[in-house]
Amino acid sequence: MKKLLILGLLLLVFTCSFFVAGYYIIFDNDFLNTHTRAICDGNMCKDYEFTCLDGQVVSSTPIGGYVVFEENWIDLRQSKKQC
Repeated sequence: MKKLLILGLLLLVFTCSFFVAGYYIIFDNDFLNTHTRAICDGNMCKDYEFTCLDGQVVSSTPIGGYVVFEENWIDLRQSKKQC
């Protein structure tokens, strides 16, 4: 009986710790966002996935190959910021 009670309490503590940890992982990062953006060098562009935290790039991952536009192509985007 004691073993079953101890096992039940340990299981309860273990389960509660997952809920507490999950809460902090999900709700503690209020300013964490992810978006994609093309980065261009001349007429060659490549898509990246950026993860930003508080306006700073935390990580960037290429998600495709290069796209090559015509020689006279001009990048008309106003903003070149990643976050």
